Amino acid sequence: MIFLLVFFLSWLSGLFVIYLFAFLLYESFAIIDIASFAISTLVGSVILIPIFYLFIINWLNKKITGNKQFFYFPAGLLLLANLPAYITIWYATNDLFGQGEALLFYLGFGTTALVFGITWAWRSNALKVKKVE
Repeated sequence: MIFLLVFFLSWLSGLFVIYLFAFLLYESFAIIDIASFAISTLVGSVILIPIFYLFIINWLNKKITGNKQFFYFPAGLLLLANLPAYITIWYATNDLFGQGEALLFYLGFGTTALVFGITWAWRSNALKVKKVE
């Protein structure tokens, strides 16, 4: 259950950043843009989070403990786990969407990684404190 909550929190925060910057950068933002960003980021998150994010989190969790997780979990997800998304966006930039949309996708997936990493580190440390008591 907590995994689904963290998943939706991170996906929605990435989508919020996309919509915020799109509102600031574009004069008009159509409903088709809103729907396509939502579906694209949802599909990307469904692929990235269970496969890549959890693999990196489990790998880092074995090596790093304590408050260091609040730095290394988001950084590891941002730099390592998002590589497939970054490469896919880079290859599809001129074929499927423009450079402005690619920047929005980069910001969205980066925010998703940061929020997921921070909340997973918080969850991990909250469970360790609870076990001690």
